Amino acid sequence: MPATLADIRRFLTDHFSGDDLDALCFDHFSEVFRDFTRDMTTTRKGLLLLDYCQRRDRLPELLTVLERERPEPFRRVFGPPTAADRRVNLNTATADELRQLPGVGPALAAAIIKARPFATVDDLLSVRNIGPRRLAGLRAWCVV
Repeated sequence: MPATLADIRRFLTDHFSGDDLDALCFDHFSEVFRDFTRDMTTTRKGLLLLDYCQRRDRLPELLTVLERERPEPFRRVFGPPTAADRRVNLNTATADELRQLPGVGPALAAAIIKARPFATVDDLLSVRNIGPRRLAGLRAWCVV
């Protein structure tokens, strides 16, 4: 099961100071860094970062950065990576890789490949037979 937003928020506030989040965002999420103010709390910075990553389908990237920055606490909190934690890139995955996604068979995998490129995971809605319900089931398993 992927990490929840609450887990990530807690990890940010428990393992990063305000200055640490400034550096992390400056290096990896400059759009968020620009919104930070001098008197902003660590919790508020963490929430801005989390909201930004969620809205732009960049949570897997954030988790990768957090694991690289704080490897030991990351493994204690989130455990070692498992096959279920690996996301499928919609723009580069093979048909076989796409068929590993929940509810995706050969025909839907072919339709996803034909609809490339995707700017966000939500662009899957343009693929025939993918509606809001199916997208909700796929969102945690996909990246672009």
